[in-house]
Amino acid sequence: MKKILYSFLTIFTAVALVACENDNLSINDGKSTGTVDLSALQVTCDYDSEILRSNNSDFIITIREKSTNTQVKQWQYSEMPEVCTLIAGTYILKAESCELQQAAWEAPYYVAEEEFEIKVDKVTVIGDLVCVLKNVKVTIEISDDLMAVLGDDCNINVALGKGELNFTKDETRAGYFAVEESNNILHAYFSGSVDGFVDNIYNEFEDVKAGEWRILRYSLKQNNEQYEEKGSFAANLLVDVSCNTIEKNIEVEIEEDVITDPDPEPQPDDNGDDPIVPVNGPVITASTFDIKEPQVITDDLVIMVEIKSELPLTGLVVDIVSELLTDEALKDVGLSSHLDLVNPGEFREYLINFGFPIGDEVLGKNEVSFDITPFGVLLKMLGNGTHEFVLTATDEGGNVTTETLTLIAQ
Repeated sequence: MKKILYSFLTIFTAVALVACENDNLSINDGKSTGTVDLSALQVTCDYDSEILRSNNSDFIITIREKSTNTQVKQWQYSEMPEVCTLIAGTYILKAESCELQQAAWEAPYYVAEEEFEIKVDKVTVIGDLVCVLKNVKVTIEISDDLMAVLGDDCNINVALGKGELNFTKDETRAGYFAVEESNNILHAYFSGSVDGFVDNIYNEFEDVKAGEWRILRYSLKQNNEQYEEKGSFAANLLVDVSCNTIEKNIEVEIEEDVITDPDPEPQPDDNGDDPIVPVNGPVITASTFDIKEPQVITDDLVIMVEIKSELPLTGLVVDIVSELLTDEALKDVGLSSHLDLVNPGEFREYLINFGFPIGDEVLGKNEVSFDITPFGVLLKMLGNGTHEFVLTATDEGGNVTTETLTLIAQ
């Protein structure tokens, strides 16, 4: 008797509520309807050893008509009604923790779906939903001995799917990446100075799946002798990388596919005499953003370029590629599309005015930085356009590094 009374009250309440709703499918459509009871719906999450989503009030609940995939209802979980009237048919209820992003910090994407049927003048009850992680969590761990010799320029670029994030050596946040159903490859590019020497290491990890937590662990690997504070990285140290995956609280170490072996062992010269210590080329970065990413020029964008080189610099060239900054347009401001900063010639005065270093400010230096924010102001004045500044640095060992700074005015 109590169950019959409860069903009657549920249907009665639904009829009263639907008069105030403006959703796509309702009793006002003049079609046969039924009711879905959401009062017992509890949203919980599957979780790894570190994450437990106890606060589910922000979850989004969506109901779609199955055959047409048309959204008919949507609420925040905390505002979801206890009952809802729908036209008879088959529906999919979906619970999501947030909007799925290609890559974002601290943004786990939990989701669950359940199919249900609405029958004429019947009540369908939806019970518990267990959401599972549908993106990939990535964190970075650096051993104490490696951390002690890492420079502040250390950066680990992680790319997975269509997203990428840059981890500094002090980054403790987790990055979350959207992935496909299969054939996902995690790309990790380590760059920065180790014990005063610049190192670059690229790794690939295959078969990455949604729901996994991938931990990239960086540590020092000794060649022969134990590392001493006075030791040289290039002669004695290697950066070792491992990738561990945690799925359902089980941790498994994954063998990495190292694409580039830094091989810092000293090599004999052509005469078999003194060993030659491998030297990495100059490193070109921007202090306030990732130089590899195009930057939209804003009023507060600081364009500070930094160049660090193990060996003294012998050359620094800037080539400008832009439909607006033609040679004719640049001539009006005393510049050219090809600028040799070591040998500036007739452009010397104008380069100084725009913040570029010239001559001895570059030649023979191991570190060069310059602020060309005023140049960004000029670009905005020219109107909408994309401008590429191809920076080429050369050291006395003949090593050449090229980076492209892309600025967008809009």
